[in-house]
Amino acid sequence: MPDLPQSSLDYRLDQLSKLAGILLPLVVAVVGGLYTYEKDKNDTRTLNRQERRDLQQVQYANLTALVPLLTSQDPSNRLLGMEIFTSEAKKREAPLDLIPAIRRLGNEHPEHLKQAMAAVAAAEEQSKAAKNGS
Repeated sequence: MPDLPQSSLDYRLDQLSKLAGILLPLVVAVVGGLYTYEKDKNDTRTLNRQERRDLQQVQYANLTALVPLLTSQDPSNRLLGMEIFTSEAKKREAPLDLIPAIRRLGNEHPEHLKQAMAAVAAAEEQSKAAKNGS
């Protein structure tokens, strides 16, 4: 049976079908790429927020643990509190709100001045590192 000549409409539909076969995968790929890009950005923001929240929780836990030590009447407990604060500052987890209290303790108790200044110096390094984003 001989091929019947295609009508203009059939010819156009055939061309559109071929064009759709090419464009549809491209559109799907672009939309998928945009979705992935936006999801990755959102996941990164969520991860950063979670890391900040985790750090705040650690710092709060350290604050609640250090306050009784730093306010103790026992000099060895105060010294222990400053040493723990210094250690936590080196790990970037010290509660920086305690810096004025530690300075005051160092001034009020000269026997602990060296440890207080070391704690303040470590806290200042932590603060600088936080400002620099590391």
